[in-house]
Amino acid sequence: MILVIDNQSKFIEDIKQSIEENNLEYKICKHSKAPHLRDLNDVEGVILSGGPGDPYGPLNITADLLALMNFDVPTLGFCLGHEIIAVANKGKISRLKRQNKMEKIFIDKKDDPIFQGLENEAFIRKKHYRHVTEIPKNFEVIAHSETCLAEAIKHKEKSIYGFQGHPEVSGEQGKIIMDNFLEMCKETKTKNEAMKPIRLRQIQA
Repeated sequence: MILVIDNQSKFIEDIKQSIEENNLEYKICKHSKAPHLRDLNDVEGVILSGGPGDPYGPLNITADLLALMNFDVPTLGFCLGHEIIAVANKGKISRLKRQNKMEKIFIDKKDDPIFQGLENEAFIRKKHYRHVTEIPKNFEVIAHSETCLAEAIKHKEKSIYGFQGHPEVSGEQGKIIMDNFLEMCKETKTKNEAMKPIRLRQIQA
């Protein structure tokens, strides 16, 4: 099951469609309402959506932070979700001239599984007016653009990704990124199923 934290995204239906096309289940949680962790014992991936607001401001991001702290699974943040990942790990964001366009990003880590099937460049939909200006020490930049030095970041040891843009609404190249991430979640699901203890039925005498 994919846990989606909805930060008032206009693209939430597109995220849901990508998950459904990959034959995975999902649960949508509002950013301002803390999820009941005891009811989320089968999470195989986390998506932090984009949306209005600022991680430094009064926006309630309780659900985003709980998801980041409690689930050691593949995680993907878009736009605001990307910024939340950075700030939660002691990175910094700053204001930027408003971006609302398709923009070419340059892939710096072509061998990363999130970019499998892509070449050195991709076009991603941009809709934001902040960007990550200082990445956390435990992250690395995996893609950049002319307007953002940290278009995409990844944790150095875990499958935690942040994209400043919106792959979920970026056509075929964005779909490849989404499918690659959800494939990681399927692998997590397979591992979890393999690790479940076998329950033996008691043989009646």
